[in-house]
Amino acid sequence: MRLLELHCDYINVLPKKKALKSIGELSEDEKKGVRMENVLVVFSSFEEGDDESVLERAVVEIQKNFKEVNADSVLVYPYAHLSHKLAKPALAQTLLDSFLIKVRAFAPNAQKSPFGYYKEFELKCKGHPLAELSKTITSETLQTQVKTLGGKDAEVFRLPSLFEDYGAATPKTLKPTQTLEARRNTALLLLAHAVQTELGGKATTGFGKDNEGYLDFEGPGVSPETLNQLESAMHALQQKAWPIELKKTGKNAEMPNRYLNEALSETKAKEVLVQGFGKHTYFLPGPFTKTSQDVSAFALTKFGGSYWKNNSKNAKLQRVHVQVFKNQDALLEFKQLQKEAEARDHRKIGKQLDLFSIHEEGVGFIFYHPNGMTLYKELEKFLREQYEKRGYQEIKTPLILNEDLWRQSGHWDHYHENMYFTEIDGVPHAVKPMNCPGAILVYKTKPRSYRELPLRLAENGVDHRHELSGVLSGLFRVRAFTQDDAHLFVTEDQILDEVKNFIDFIDFMYKTFGFSYSIELSTKPEKAMGDPALWEKAESALKKALEKNKKKYEVNEGDGAFYGPKIDFKIKDALGRLWQCGTIQLDFQMPERFDLHYEGPQGKKRPVMLHRVIYGSFERFLGILIEHFAGSFPTWLSPEQVRVLALTDHENAYAEKVRDELRQNGIRATADISSGKIEGKIRDAQLFKVPYMLVVGKKETESKTVSVRKRDGTQKHGVKQQEFMKDLLQEIRERRRHE
Repeated sequence: MRLLELHCDYINVLPKKKALKSIGELSEDEKKGVRMENVLVVFSSFEEGDDESVLERAVVEIQKNFKEVNADSVLVYPYAHLSHKLAKPALAQTLLDSFLIKVRAFAPNAQKSPFGYYKEFELKCKGHPLAELSKTITSETLQTQVKTLGGKDAEVFRLPSLFEDYGAATPKTLKPTQTLEARRNTALLLLAHAVQTELGGKATTGFGKDNEGYLDFEGPGVSPETLNQLESAMHALQQKAWPIELKKTGKNAEMPNRYLNEALSETKAKEVLVQGFGKHTYFLPGPFTKTSQDVSAFALTKFGGSYWKNNSKNAKLQRVHVQVFKNQDALLEFKQLQKEAEARDHRKIGKQLDLFSIHEEGVGFIFYHPNGMTLYKELEKFLREQYEKRGYQEIKTPLILNEDLWRQSGHWDHYHENMYFTEIDGVPHAVKPMNCPGAILVYKTKPRSYRELPLRLAENGVDHRHELSGVLSGLFRVRAFTQDDAHLFVTEDQILDEVKNFIDFIDFMYKTFGFSYSIELSTKPEKAMGDPALWEKAESALKKALEKNKKKYEVNEGDGAFYGPKIDFKIKDALGRLWQCGTIQLDFQMPERFDLHYEGPQGKKRPVMLHRVIYGSFERFLGILIEHFAGSFPTWLSPEQVRVLALTDHENAYAEKVRDELRQNGIRATADISSGKIEGKIRDAQLFKVPYMLVVGKKETESKTVSVRKRDGTQKHGVKQQEFMKDLLQEIRERRRHE
């Protein structure tokens, strides 16, 4: 079985036509397709030899990632293109149905897309991979994993009843509270009432976690305008301060609609609690506040589709999500962040500032424009300056290497289905997905002494990985990218110091960009390779390095790489979003696989290999920077640092002279000598987010000065050109963030 798991903001799936003649017709609801939000999409390919034990192992993998990313649900998407050894259609369909049942044990609202149909899909990926690309799961890999399904753990895979799924209230008295949970549930109750009164909808069930919840209902399709309508109705109801009534209802009672009648008939309990306002009755999880007025700060955030009982064979429903907040200030902050995130989209700003483009002739490959290349080169320059100061040596290795090398390194086992291949003189070769083997070959070119260690080999290497076209996302998910890789060959005694040095390095780099960050230490996984004593030593070294640097960190138990523990660095951007970029990993396996040695005082010894990145990939880091700064880059990073604006045609010559002198001193400057008005020239420069505008008119031309206007609108008149240039060069050298 092959899996590719992606955490998505949303996915839209629309079936087009049959791919297999033996497959039955879709229902009218199924023909309308599926839309899901905050969803873990599991692209799945069922293969020859797959059985129930394979499905159980896959569920363990998916459940772990589902919890980690806090997704609302799972979409199982049968995707034949992941494998070249597919199971027969009849078996694949049986496995798919069984697989969905197992997934629904931990994700009750999981859905599947149609099997045996050509489909078109659109999705927006969150931008963080959940695993090492696609996973291969076979029955031979189950020996240790299946054991975890026994005993108490087996309960995880029991499919609960509908009432248990949605946290239904038992007949126990629920006292009104003001807890976050109660306010969230009251907001769901307001939503259920608004759906009924405003849309004539039939509210079914709701679900909540932390400050978020959603309600499913039968009714007309939802749009952004519908959300506004429902939210207004909720506020009107909230202000009436209606008391929330709880009633015991017997199993045979008549509920307001067929969905709740069906749900009530299936419960094992003799009685349940229902709630509502007056004669209106609903079935939602408790507890609740005392009245509707006790919840005021809430917002309807998104909408999508679902199915009754989360089964695509049942009636299709609408789903609306709601969030509650501590107070109105928190609500306003949330709404502002939503607007900011949309305005900061790196694809939108990339087009506005002419940074990069993506074309159908090269899907998944970035075309850097001159302005984008300036950003790229500045990031590279910054790294290289630090490499010189920190004892790194830069190398460059080939893009294509013999296929046998990738088998020896182990990449073939994990990545071969995501690699590109070619033949040279009849010999199979592969385009590199990673840079590690190239650095190892450089290390092996001559005997090494312990006196050479630590040997720090850096490479900004271009890597290629085959990603599915549907998951590509601007700069965040591409098929060709540059990693700021470095591979450090060290003795065991040097691990502590090298990790400490790297923490200092990454701290300096991230602070320059204005990023705060958090740290996770990932420890030995269950299927680790190597000497357990060496693992303990490595984990201890990483802990000591973090503590010596007085860095707070969280331990991510069992999530290390199979070859060694690691430290991950998650940066926080201007909107408070976390991005995992930097990492340092201890590797005991590559030196073993390639038989690496160095001559020590007591003879030959094997080095330890440290893999580390700071940016991660240039492309993804650029995307993060664009959204972090909203395109208003600090001066040192800006593609255009200064624009000289001539007030009239009479000042054109002076404007060009000022521009040329700035350029001669290494400043990226242009001159606007068009015939437009100065107000338009200033507006154009501000839209292009140029840090400095120098306005020159008759007065400035005669006095050899400039009028300095910053991007934030502040101005200073009569500035000597040389004085401005001196201050600007100092700002660039120090890589200051002045806004």
